[in-house]
Amino acid sequence: MSWLRCQCGYIIHDSSDFLSYKGSIMADQDESDYFDRVEEIIKSDNPNKNSLMCDFLRELGYMTKTIYQCSQCGRLYIEDNNEFFCFRPENHTNNDVLKSVHGEKWKGFLHAEWRDNKPEWAEYKGYVSADVNYPCESIDSDDRQEIIDGYYELFEKLRQADVIRSALLKINGKRIHDWTL
Repeated sequence: MSWLRCQCGYIIHDSSDFLSYKGSIMADQDESDYFDRVEEIIKSDNPNKNSLMCDFLRELGYMTKTIYQCSQCGRLYIEDNNEFFCFRPENHTNNDVLKSVHGEKWKGFLHAEWRDNKPEWAEYKGYVSADVNYPCESIDSDDRQEIIDGYYELFEKLRQADVIRSALLKINGKRIHDWTL
C-alpha cells in the first residue's frame, strides 16, 4: 500500500519507514509462539543462525498485521489479507497511539541530498528531511547552500535534543557527512 484514503477524506501515506502513524499488531494467540521461536533461536547451537533468523523474520511477517492511524480523525485501519478494517474512536483525543513509546525522544534519522542536475521526478535539486517525532521542518530548495546550511543547523538541533540515531548528507551522490550515534 502506498496510500489509503480515510473515511474522513484524509490520505494516509506509506512511502517510507519509521512512520509514527503505522504499526504492527499480533494476535495474543500467536504471541507465545513468537517468544518460543525467539528462545529457540537464541539457545540453538546451529552454526547457521543467520538462516534461522531469516526464516523467523518470514514467519513474523505472517504473524503480524499492519495498522495505520489517521492523523486527522484518529480512525484505525487494520490490514488483513489485503483488506482494511476501520475502527473509529468514540472520543477523538489521541492521534498518536502508534507513535513510539519514547514519544518525542524516539531516535530517528536525518537525510539531506543535493543534485546539481535535478532528476525529472524531483521538484527541487535538494532536500533536508528528518524522520523524528520532534518538531522540525523539512527543506526543499534549488539553493545548494540553503540545503547544506539547513542540514548542519538541523543536525545540531536534533543531536543536542538527542533525537537522532544517524544523519547523512549527500552532494551529487557523494557522502559529505555521515554520522551514527
